[in-house]
Amino acid sequence: MRKSWLSFLSFALLALLISGCGANGNNEASPSAQPSGEASQPAQSSGAEAEEVTLKYASWMSKGEDKPTLDAFMQANPNIKIADEVIDGKQYSQLIQTRILSEDAPDVYLLPFDQYTKYAKEGHLLDLTDEPGMKLMIDNPLVDEAFKIDGKRYGFMVNSGAPINPIYYNKKIFEKYNLAPPTNAEEFLKVSETLKANNVEPLVFGAKDAWTLSGTLFTAMFRSYALPKANNDIFYSLATGSAKPSELIDYPLSFIAELTQKGYISKASSTLTYDQSVQYFADGKAAMLPQGTWVPTLDPIVNANKDVFELGAFVPPVPEVDGKKHALSNGDRILVISSKTKNVEAAKKLFNFFVEPANLRAYIEAQSLFTVLKGLDFKTAPVLQDFVNSFASDSFAVTIGSKSALTPAFNKEVDIALQNILVGSTVSKELKRLDEEFEKTKSQMVIKE
Repeated sequence: MRKSWLSFLSFALLALLISGCGANGNNEASPSAQPSGEASQPAQSSGAEAEEVTLKYASWMSKGEDKPTLDAFMQANPNIKIADEVIDGKQYSQLIQTRILSEDAPDVYLLPFDQYTKYAKEGHLLDLTDEPGMKLMIDNPLVDEAFKIDGKRYGFMVNSGAPINPIYYNKKIFEKYNLAPPTNAEEFLKVSETLKANNVEPLVFGAKDAWTLSGTLFTAMFRSYALPKANNDIFYSLATGSAKPSELIDYPLSFIAELTQKGYISKASSTLTYDQSVQYFADGKAAMLPQGTWVPTLDPIVNANKDVFELGAFVPPVPEVDGKKHALSNGDRILVISSKTKNVEAAKKLFNFFVEPANLRAYIEAQSLFTVLKGLDFKTAPVLQDFVNSFASDSFAVTIGSKSALTPAFNKEVDIALQNILVGSTVSKELKRLDEEFEKTKSQMVIKE
């Protein structure tokens, strides 16, 4: 395995943290900042001097997160219109795959990181290596290495997944019972027991939307536990047969099962959607919410009753191995251009505009997203400052990227396993089922050498 895949984030890199969505692309933040016209590309010649073009753009941003950037682009380029399509985030991977294979791909679109290598190797993405917008990513070698395919680059990392998503807590509840944010699993369980003993629901998930369970606390526990067991590349180890899912998922799944069996997870979780769980938490009905770094920008949080709710955040109680807490940072929203687009130059204009540093900064700040790209100089949400500072510790080892990725089909099986645990299934049963399901799609895993 090449050492570049095992590089750890430095303090300077981590000082730029701003968190973002998650898993399966279900970021639900609402933008508030408009890209700067001054920092944007100059407007095209209007009227008869420029041919009008319509670009198809697609994402899973269901609450208009991309609209300010797209509107600013059309204002700066009046001859280019954008038909903005939102595809259901729960089915985005499958639906965009269908569009690509049927040669109906959007001209420009956001792509989940776990599909990037596959579609780049299969020739579905346009080579963007020489585009001016790529400079920012190229200037960040740790990130750039994760996106190079045979020396070429086919997408830009708009934001990245946080190495570990935070657990949010209601400071008012913690203060009432004289509780401090836990720093390890033992303390986390003690805090949860104290809350339960006082008739306070410790944790809530919007588990009706399965990604809220798999993409938050479970993912943090899984990656921290599995990385050192898999030579710091979990998915490559699975793809090459060096490890089975059950060998890497056993402890994280058992931890979720323990929380369920002890009554620390709200019984309402299995019936709540993502949006409902955020509201449930903001209403003071549960003390903690494991979720992505965009949470501070959400309306229920911003508009919560300050007499009963104050937002705090801490690092999940991930296990330590040899004195280190391990974490993985991947791309989240990857901006790409279809290799089949008939409007190459217009598509490149949109691509370069979107990732121009001033515009990208506005996009990230508006949604309180996370990125490991140095050179943007943006602000961190104040409530996440302590969470951010924790990654500066020498006790954290963060790996960037992987030489492979799980298939969407197997990711769905992990979601199902967690939902099953929530309603009473056993860990042994789910581990056996996951090993069997993995074998069905293992051959579809793309390996980046």
